Amino acid sequence: MAKETGGDDKLAIEQVRRHADLMSKYRSVFADDHQTIAQYALPNDSDINVTKTESVSGWTDQIFDTTMIQAAQTLANGQFNWWTPPNQPWAEYDVPEKLKDDDQEGSEDAVSYFGKASDKMMRQLGRSNFYPVKGMGDLGLSVFATDLIIFDESTSGNELFNFVHCKIGTYTIEEDYRGVVDTVRREMEMTYRQMKQVFNKPGDNIPKKITDQCKGAGADGKKFKVLHCIFPREDSKRIPNRKDGANKPIASIYISVEANECIRIAGYEESPILCRRFAKWGTDAVWGYGPSYLALPDARQVNYVQQYLDALAELHAYPRVLIPDNLEGDVDLRAGGTTTWDTSNAEGKPEEWATVGDYKLGLEMQEGRRKAIRDAFFTDAFKLLNSQPLIDKEMTAYEISQRQAEQLQGVAPAFARGLPEFILPLMRRGFGIMFRRGELGQPPDILMQEVSHGKKGLVMPEVVVTSRFNDALRALKNRGTEETFKFLAPMAEQKPELYDIFDLDQTVREYARNAGMAPDLIRKETGPNSVQAIRAARAAMQKQQMAAQQAETLGKAGKALGGSPQWMQDQVQERLAGGRRRAA
Repeated sequence: MAKETGGDDKLAIEQVRRHADLMSKYRSVFADDHQTIAQYALPNDSDINVTKTESVSGWTDQIFDTTMIQAAQTLANGQFNWWTPPNQPWAEYDVPEKLKDDDQEGSEDAVSYFGKASDKMMRQLGRSNFYPVKGMGDLGLSVFATDLIIFDESTSGNELFNFVHCKIGTYTIEEDYRGVVDTVRREMEMTYRQMKQVFNKPGDNIPKKITDQCKGAGADGKKFKVLHCIFPREDSKRIPNRKDGANKPIASIYISVEANECIRIAGYEESPILCRRFAKWGTDAVWGYGPSYLALPDARQVNYVQQYLDALAELHAYPRVLIPDNLEGDVDLRAGGTTTWDTSNAEGKPEEWATVGDYKLGLEMQEGRRKAIRDAFFTDAFKLLNSQPLIDKEMTAYEISQRQAEQLQGVAPAFARGLPEFILPLMRRGFGIMFRRGELGQPPDILMQEVSHGKKGLVMPEVVVTSRFNDALRALKNRGTEETFKFLAPMAEQKPELYDIFDLDQTVREYARNAGMAPDLIRKETGPNSVQAIRAARAAMQKQQMAAQQAETLGKAGKALGGSPQWMQDQVQERLAGGRRRAA
């Protein structure tokens, strides 16, 4: 590829140096914590600041109790099944608020367009590797409180999306002014063969220093370190006006660390960074803080004590024995074994020695610490059906759902962080890829708005979260409504005007939404086929029916007066007609 003189080398040096500075800070502060946490909660990832072989030995040496491993897995499964369940839609596109005008021409077309885009997005996620990678990410978030996934485009088959999970300890991150991660630099090891497979596009450049080392047979397997840098394009003085990567707003730079040269300079239209933090430290650190930090002291103690409880149990099963010197070799310790000793010598009897230890007390202490670990990981929120009822009776399905909603509120802050850090960028990136690949068709004119200097562009949709987690939290609000109306019902029998306190229409709408009813099944307040239009038509029909009934009554009265004097008939008809006019 044609390069500016020294330009790419300076860009490479700039990015490698910045990554080295951030990685040094990470390793001095957080790497040891992540290594310790992994040893107790995720041993298969416990090679963050140590080198381990592929042998099992060394990976699980710290594990004597699996409570923290199971608790982390439960939280990860809960995030997967409650926030992004594969068997149902959990997010959708919606028309921006400024375009939600029932009288505006094309508004219904916009709703239909984004509705179809929502369906296609969920289908494409199901076809891709999203759910397996998301499962790995949920476990990483549960354990390390920080997780990173890169949302790339697929270049093979019918799939549009490709997701890459990044192992903790192999990347550095930076935030924008909003506190959202917008910069990632991740380390990769690639063989020369893999580099040739990946970097084969026009403009790519595998450095000569690398190719020179890989001449001859068998050299394709040699590994090299590659640094992938993703950041807003204006953040580097080296590339803002470059044409590489179609001058896209998000830079994507691949760098050979050994050669300090750029291999590829490209870009993204939207940020592909999906970096979640369970919570954040109170300092300026960008890394996450989560359940593992709370549970780590208990996990250490549980594993430490468990070693001794195991030894104590073994000692009770196979106790130490003091053997008189005259019985050496003659004591049978097998089950049912017999040993003959001299009954005239009181000191000559074999006996247990140093087996004192309260195993039951140890178990009770352990269970208390295990509960603290489970509480830190919110396991009760996701295992409610296996827990004991609060009172001595069978719980109804409604009581279970309400109790579950209450417990899920404990993990709600982490879910709230996941919206700007995961759900929103994921849905926006997916929409952009599908639109550019022609999967969404021609948008209606109402969605083509002016973006700059008379140029029109597609309005990006709003993202609405529809996950089971959202449904569970909304269901909690309905309990207040039900309790209120249950309390009100006896009094309203004597004083119906008490219901005037409430906007009953809005109450029913909110209840239906909180119960998970599809929004498109709830009529709008105004506009065609709305509640207002239906009620107006019903009122008009009732008015016509009343007029017809009054006309019929008037006709019958006239016939009944047929034999009366004319002056009397005129008077009665006049009064009936007057009454009809007043009723109208």
